[in-house]
Formats: sequence, C-alpha cells, structure tokens
Amino acid sequence: MKVVPIDAVTWQRDHPTGSLAFKYLLAGDDLAPDNFVLLLARQDKHFATERHRHNFDQFRFPIRGDMNVGSGLRLPERQLGYFTEGAPYGPQDDPLEPSSSEPRMHLTLQFGGATGYGYLGPQRLRTSRDELRREGEFEDVFYRRHDGTMLNGLDAVWQHAFGVGLKYPKPRYPSPIIMDPDSFRWLPMAGAPGVDSKHLGTFTERGVWAEIVRVRPAASWRPQAAARRLLFVLSGAGLVDDAEIARHSAIQFEGGEQARIVAKETLEILIFGLPPVVAAEPAATTRAEAQPA
Repeated sequence: MKVVPIDAVTWQRDHPTGSLAFKYLLAGDDLAPDNFVLLLARQDKHFATERHRHNFDQFRFPIRGDMNVGSGLRLPERQLGYFTEGAPYGPQDDPLEPSSSEPRMHLTLQFGGATGYGYLGPQRLRTSRDELRREGEFEDVFYRRHDGTMLNGLDAVWQHAFGVGLKYPKPRYPSPIIMDPDSFRWLPMAGAPGVDSKHLGTFTERGVWAEIVRVRPAASWRPQAAARRLLFVLSGAGLVDDAEIARHSAIQFEGGEQARIVAKETLEILIFGLPPVVAAEPAATTRAEAQPA
C-alpha cells in the first residue's frame, strides 16, 4: 500500500505547451505494459492543442472548472471522462476565466491500454524531450527537427525512448465517454454498514473500471480486489490503517492487498481499477498499426 498526501508533492511545470503544472501522485513501472501515472493538473494560462490521439488510455476528472475536449464537447466539473487508446479528440481550447479566483484543476490517470503498448512515464518523457530539443523544438503537440521534418510530438519522444516507431491501436470507442456521477444511484455495499458505492463503468477487454465509494463517519471499509486500485479522495478525512488521509490524498493498492479505511468525516473516494494487461497476439497488433487521426 502507498499513501501520498497532496501537500507532500510539489508542482512541476513540464507540459509542452507551458500552460499546465502537475503534481505527480502515483506512478508505475516504465517498462511494464500496465505502467501508469496519476496526476493532478493545474491550468495556469490559456490552454489549447490541436486534435490528437494517444497510444494509451486516460481518465480525466475536472475538480474545478469544465474542460474542453473537442469542438462543442466539454467535460463538466466533477464528471468523469474515459478516453480510449487510439481514438482522436480535440481540438482543445480552454482560456482562463478572469473572474475565477481559483485555478482550473483536473485529475488525470494515464495508463497502458488493453493492446499492451504500455505507457511512457513522466520522468522518462521529460528526459527524452530534453534530449530531443538538441535537434529540434516542440510546437504544440508537434516536434520540428532543425532540418524541417515534422513529427507528432509523442511519436518523436516514443521513438527516441524505445528505438521503435509508435503504433496506434484501433480505438475501442470512437470518442470520449463522459459519465455524470450525479446521475448514478448510491448502492449499499454488502457487509459494510455505512458504505455505499456508485459503479461508473467497466471498459475494454481488460476490464478497467471506475467507481466512487462513500464512507460515512465511524464506518469502515476494507477494499478487496485482485486488481491494482488507485484511490483519490474527493472529500472528507479518515485513516487507511494508521495513515491519515484527507482531501486529494492518493492511495495505491496492488492486487490482493487490503487495508482498513475508517472515516472521520464522510469520505468520497474516486477509485480506478487496473487489472493486468494481457499481451496482444501479433496478428491483432498488425491490424491496428495504421489508423487515421
């Protein structure tokens, strides 16, 4: 088990547009197909990108302020978006609101998808970008070499880091899936008085899932699952075994790992379940290689 209080993590400004600062909360193994990073993002200035896609999966949850994820498509505050690997989204255009006294913030989970291509973690991504800047420059989501050659920025970084071209899998879903937790009912959790849950969805053949669990004061709950789980405290305070948790704490459980969560104040916890990635067969990989953006 790993518990990360939000105040223990510092902001880092390393998004290629310079518009966002990140707190990296939890991360996996760069060389594993189930690698991941859970981060809190703060928007510091006008954020805009072209329409693009990734070879990994994402969940996005705006904590403060809506998020633009495409022409006429917004991810509202406190709603959850799932973005499948290989599917394009955008263009994104989010000007800062001058009337807002607090910055726009969102939670993002990026992780290797069901295809098994993996995920390039932030430290290795940062190092690769720095090395590539000796031979060119990043412009929005693109990379321009000194000889004028243009590449998608992620393509350039991936090839630099792994020595092979980046492949995009065939999208499982054609566009982002947006879930409104307020439209879901709280259901009592069997064997745990004072604990309720909202199951928001299960996705792809990997069986990745998202849910929100509510633990009332003095109630306790022991999360149990064979898969890795990443927890983010949306509100409230309590304990995980002997570790204090509060608003925006992050918690990681590996498969089969258990602990006792007790609420001092009503806890609402957003949970992502990440079962193991099953390696794709070569034929399936070949069919997925060239997909138009």
